[in-house]
Amino acid sequence: MSFTQLMRVSMKIAFIGEAVSGFGGMETVIRDVITTFRQQHIYSEMFFFCRNDKMDKGWLEGIKYSCSFSNIRLGFLRRAKHIHALSKWLQDYQPDVVICIDVISCLYAAKARKKSGIDVPVFSWPHFSLDHKKHAEYITCADYHLAISSGIKQQMINRGVPESTINVIFNPVEAKDTVIPGPEEGETATFIYVGRMKFEGQKRVKDLLDGLSQAQGDWKLHVLGDGSDFEKCQAYGRELKIDNRIVWHGWQKHPWEVVRQDIKKVSALLLTSSFEGFPMTLLESMSWGIPCISADCVSGPGDIIQPDVNGHLYQPGDIAGFVTLLNKYIAGEIHIEHEKIPASIDKFYQSKYYDRLHNIIISAISRRK
Repeated sequence: MSFTQLMRVSMKIAFIGEAVSGFGGMETVIRDVITTFRQQHIYSEMFFFCRNDKMDKGWLEGIKYSCSFSNIRLGFLRRAKHIHALSKWLQDYQPDVVICIDVISCLYAAKARKKSGIDVPVFSWPHFSLDHKKHAEYITCADYHLAISSGIKQQMINRGVPESTINVIFNPVEAKDTVIPGPEEGETATFIYVGRMKFEGQKRVKDLLDGLSQAQGDWKLHVLGDGSDFEKCQAYGRELKIDNRIVWHGWQKHPWEVVRQDIKKVSALLLTSSFEGFPMTLLESMSWGIPCISADCVSGPGDIIQPDVNGHLYQPGDIAGFVTLLNKYIAGEIHIEHEKIPASIDKFYQSKYYDRLHNIIISAISRRK
């Protein structure tokens, strides 16, 4: 079959992975990819490996999915059950390509492919830093790799993945038709945090609060998000005596509508993470014309932020460097035109992303025909 003929044929994609929370950026990206591909006559189904039936399935509305359940404590027996279930599902579904959304699934896919006799290309598409995941070595079980950041590409190479099999695709963001302005001169500097509440660990909201407590001048912080450390973060704000400057909005189904309609003017979004996969909150912020101050953690911020164009980076854990940037934003010493920020992330917009991803998948399938 020629490449041109292949382009006309409707494809079937299998997305496989362990059960997910249902509330993260990864779920949003997967859902959007499946929905967009459906409009191009590319059909997708999902297969999950689960220990129980507690996964929130709201995000799967309109998506066909199957699950393999096993709470067997012995790892090799649990894996054997999952591999058997996946191989039967592959025989029934007959996909053209398998895309693994985490590393352990690369092992399952490779073994199930052999067991089922279904010769399809297997992609890895991990959404988290490999340095902070168990079983990261199983990434090498996949034939091809979709890296959501330059940092994750390097982590793949470090684990023995051939560079020629890796495509850095980032994650897509929707273009907006509105720009959220910054405060006028003389108005209070207004910062936002949009994400999970983890006091230390990955998100390090502690660093964000420590930095703001040392910042000079008039500022306000709006926090949009929830998580296991929500009350701990609030208590720390009180301990630092800055709680009167913070508005805790909690979890919001449409956080950017709250930003646009209620907060209205934003100086910058803040991200103080110790590590990320690919922080969609930075892209969302910039698509609305809001600059970002972010830790230059592995991985993602360095791919997105262009200093003095759409935001600024500081070294992770360098609170003094973070405070210096905050002070400059508060004092109005940094002049970034909000209207120009959306154009700075042009390569991340959805239309370009889906074309790129589609071509990568088609190319892999055509190589195996």
